[in-house]
Amino acid sequence: MFQYLNYEKSILSLINSIEKYYGIKNDHSTLKIADTILENRYRNVVVMVFDAMGSRNLQEMLPENSFLRKHMLNEIYSVFPPTTTAATTTLESGLAPSEHSWLGWSLHFSEVKDNVNIFINTNDVGKVVADYHVANRYIPYRTVIDKIREQKDIRAESISRFGTYHVESFEEIIDSVEKLCNEDGRHYLYTYWNEPDSSMHTKGVTSEEAITWVKRINSEIEKLCNKLQDTVIFIISDHGHIDGRNEYIGDYPDIVDTLKWLPSIEPRALAFYVKEGREKEFCNAFLQHFEKDFILLSKQEVLKQNLFGTGNKHPNFEEFLGDYLAVAVSDVSIFNSREEANQFVGVHAGMTEKEMLVPLIVVEKR
Repeated sequence: MFQYLNYEKSILSLINSIEKYYGIKNDHSTLKIADTILENRYRNVVVMVFDAMGSRNLQEMLPENSFLRKHMLNEIYSVFPPTTTAATTTLESGLAPSEHSWLGWSLHFSEVKDNVNIFINTNDVGKVVADYHVANRYIPYRTVIDKIREQKDIRAESISRFGTYHVESFEEIIDSVEKLCNEDGRHYLYTYWNEPDSSMHTKGVTSEEAITWVKRINSEIEKLCNKLQDTVIFIISDHGHIDGRNEYIGDYPDIVDTLKWLPSIEPRALAFYVKEGREKEFCNAFLQHFEKDFILLSKQEVLKQNLFGTGNKHPNFEEFLGDYLAVAVSDVSIFNSREEANQFVGVHAGMTEKEMLVPLIVVEKR
């Protein structure tokens, strides 16, 4: 049913190849092309993530002879949903979304009886939901960085605004990678930068702002690579991005009336919790409005298809799915507030080719 989903050729299998390289056991397939590259036993292994720089987006923005496109070995898949929360948590943990359960921007936690925006700990109206970080308490995970740090003689760092090696700018990321790779010893470095995603959300996928960022990333990565030795750099994205048509859930009272509370996960991957006895009414109403734009699945169908990956499912995972999951297959998104529906130009988290495919860019410096 979902042709753009392949966990055996994905960002999950890439990070599992890196875990394998450092002797860390995992239960998922590795990415064979990455395994072959890592057989060269580079002293430094670097994974650089640029948010929303999908392979199809990259092809639209850069010429074929650009540095990044010349070094793009293949396209691989994101995870589902293709969104920063799920995808970067997979890259940071080595787990499928079903295992780490950071499924999307907003999850419904029965522990606090509310939808929680899990990065920032607020609900749908922007109110802080607890005096502790809800997601960190109920769905914690162990990072790849921590696993590698348990080994002797390897320095492992996450370089970002939120990482173990704190930086505030793109320039600092580039400088930090150069500095650390040129120090003695072995290194694993994971970097994250929020562009071009931020520009795409506010201005559009092919906006001048987004294109400027991609060109800048291309130029600075090329300069960086010329300063490194005995290093392999994997340059990837967490997901791709499309321009969207946005709807506000409140404009569909026949749907809202059947729900216990507003949907969660993502505007293009919506978990619906339906009032008991009103399941048929909900399905009829939703499909009447959105049959061409979404595939509507019951929780049982989601589980059967392993949409969020395989492995040892997190105890909270099934609860986060609600009763039904709507998967976007067009450019339509459904937001819980009119303000957000009016705010976002670019969107992601749906099951389209452009959202699901990301580049596998590899630069080997011997």
